[in-house]
Amino acid sequence: MLNRLTRRLARRYRRAEVAVVRWNTAKPLRRRLSRSSDQVLDRALAAARLGRSDLFTAFKGNARHRKRLAAMMTRFQVDRAAAVEAFWPQLREADSRCADCPNVRRCTRLLKWGVRDDAARVFCPNAALFDEIARVGRGAKPARLP
Repeated sequence: MLNRLTRRLARRYRRAEVAVVRWNTAKPLRRRLSRSSDQVLDRALAAARLGRSDLFTAFKGNARHRKRLAAMMTRFQVDRAAAVEAFWPQLREADSRCADCPNVRRCTRLLKWGVRDDAARVFCPNAALFDEIARVGRGAKPARLP
């Protein structure tokens, strides 16, 4: 009797463990990047036939804050592939800053209206990073970012 109960509990535990793993890896593209390891993220991207640079584009299934981040990167003329190669840790941090940004409404309005001034540099917490990435993309030496 105890053996049967032990086997049943072990089976349920394995099922629960598999369910938790599936839940954690099912939607890493909809969460901030800091909540998933690089390995989990790479697996999810491979399953979707995407690369890391595709994270910073507007595709169905991508997190809303990352779609804004992608639009802002376009606005700052950032080369996504080069940025992912050279600035991956900083882009993970930028993703978290964007997810927690208090200026979402202002950012959305700016991106929707397509205003061509420096307003984004005033309120975007990632503006300095985007400027640096764009500058390095034009051939300048990288500066030390805070």
